[in-house]
Amino acid sequence: MNTEAITINGTETTLTAIGHMTWTASDINLRIRPNMTWRATRGNLAGAGSTAQEAADNLIATERKAEKAAKLAARSSKGQIFAREMRSYLRIGARTRRFDSKKWDVDGHRDVMQAIADANAFPGADAARDAIFQTAYAALCSWEKHIDGYRADAVLVSHINTMTPYQFVALIGDMVDADIANVGEGELFFADMARRLYAQAA
Repeated sequence: MNTEAITINGTETTLTAIGHMTWTASDINLRIRPNMTWRATRGNLAGAGSTAQEAADNLIATERKAEKAAKLAARSSKGQIFAREMRSYLRIGARTRRFDSKKWDVDGHRDVMQAIADANAFPGADAARDAIFQTAYAALCSWEKHIDGYRADAVLVSHINTMTPYQFVALIGDMVDADIANVGEGELFFADMARRLYAQAA
């Protein structure tokens, strides 16, 4: 195949050969992979498909998704970004329970904290996600000492322990937004949270 036309945003564009099994269409690069599927790239984004058209369409869909995510991130706080990324990573929904009735060792709160700990101790291939999780390291340390260690107000500890994973992630996000930098600041955060909890109950 020397040329083939694909449609990009409603405009038919001819593929121009630029190398062995590689073509360009406008500013999109396409190539056929060894498994005979197509890969379309533009910048640092890519899309794949069984045809050049499908690969280009998937690339454009990926670009639109990335643009939407960038706009959302631009108007989100650090804590909101953390919460959104953690919920996506652990597949936490509004109805996710903390404990799994079929697996006694599953604990949604500890899964969140383990993900934060791993991002700090063992950064993986996703540097961007690790950087987001690392913003919550002081919150992790504060939780371990004051909530998991039962040093905070007992009513507050009970309140936090009954949170769903979705609510718990929001709490950690609030701590990120509060710029908790150490366990002392975490203690003050929890003390203020306890005062508000008692005020609501009064």
